[in-house]
Amino acid sequence: MKGILYGVGVGPGDPELLTVKAVKTLQKVQWIAVPDTGGEKSALSIAAPYIEGKPQIFCPMPMTRDKEALRKAHEESALLITEKLDIGEDVAFITLGDPSVYSTYMYLHRLIREAGFDAQMVPGIPSFCAAAAALNISLCDGGEPLHILPASYEGTEELLQLEGNKVLMKSGRSLGKVKKSLQKMGLQGRVQMAECCSMENERLYESFNEIPDESSYFSILIVK
Repeated sequence: MKGILYGVGVGPGDPELLTVKAVKTLQKVQWIAVPDTGGEKSALSIAAPYIEGKPQIFCPMPMTRDKEALRKAHEESALLITEKLDIGEDVAFITLGDPSVYSTYMYLHRLIREAGFDAQMVPGIPSFCAAAAALNISLCDGGEPLHILPASYEGTEELLQLEGNKVLMKSGRSLGKVKKSLQKMGLQGRVQMAECCSMENERLYESFNEIPDESSYFSILIVK
C-alpha cells in the first residue's frame, strides 16, 4: 500500500490554533515535510509541540518568480516526498494558514496526484480570520462581498474599487504602495492592519495613521 501526502494547515502562528484533526494527522504520519523558505519555516516552529522526534524532509521552495526555477524546485520536492510514499510511509507537508490559500503546498498536491499517489488537505485557520478576531471586527456581514487579494498584485488599485470588504495579504513589501492607493481613493478611514497575527511579536494597527510604510511579510490589511 502506498503512503498518503497530507497538506496540513497549521494556522496563523499560535500553536494552540491548530485544529484537532491537524494535530492528529501530524502525530500519525511518519514524515514531516517543511518548505525550505524563511517565511514558511515558521510553520515548523508552530507545529513543533506536536511533532517532537519526527524525521523531516526539507523541500526547496525558492522565493522567485522565475517559472523554470520554480518548476524544478517543485519537481525536486515532489520526488523527495514520493520516495517516502512509494514505500508506504505517510508525509505531512506543513504550511502556514490554510493549504488552499496562497500556499506553496498546492504545487506539490497537483504533482503528487498526477504521479498517481493520494494527496489530501487538512484545513487550517487562515491568517485573515485570525487578524479579524485580533482586531475585534467582522470580515463581512449579511450580504457584504469579501475579496481576498495579494497586496503585490499589479491591479490592486482597480480591485479596491470593487464593492464590499477587502483583505490584502502579504502586505509587507507593498505596504507603502498600497497605502498611497488607499489614500488616493479616500479609503484611509476604513483600513486596519494586523502584523504577525497570533505570533509572539503580534502588532495591531487600528487606524491608517498608525500603519508604517514597511512591515513584515506576515501583514494583513483589512479594508471595510
